[in-house]
Amino acid sequence: MGTMPEQTNNDDFFIGVLGLKDGKWTPQRKFKDDMFGSALMFAEELDKAPDFDAVKVLKIPNSGKGEQKEMWVSPRLKARMEAEASKKVRAGVQKTKDNLRAERMASVKPK
Repeated sequence: MGTMPEQTNNDDFFIGVLGLKDGKWTPQRKFKDDMFGSALMFAEELDKAPDFDAVKVLKIPNSGKGEQKEMWVSPRLKARMEAEASKKVRAGVQKTKDNLRAERMASVKPK
């Protein structure tokens, strides 16, 4: 017979609330794995305060092995990330237009 897949125990993970300040994420509070609701309420309150640029909630393995899973991110961080991505796209489009214009100008110069 095959082996059963390992089941994860709630003690294998914890919920961490992190705050972003000056470009650095720092832990703010740790919750048991089954306390996501409490962690989310804490994160939302923390996010309203001016102390941090953003807040997120992660599911983190206690062992240090395995992946962290993002469970919630500050809406203002999402908006800022989307704005930055959009700005990069617009800058790329403009650079392409500038390059094409420069190539056209170079090809029509009198010889």
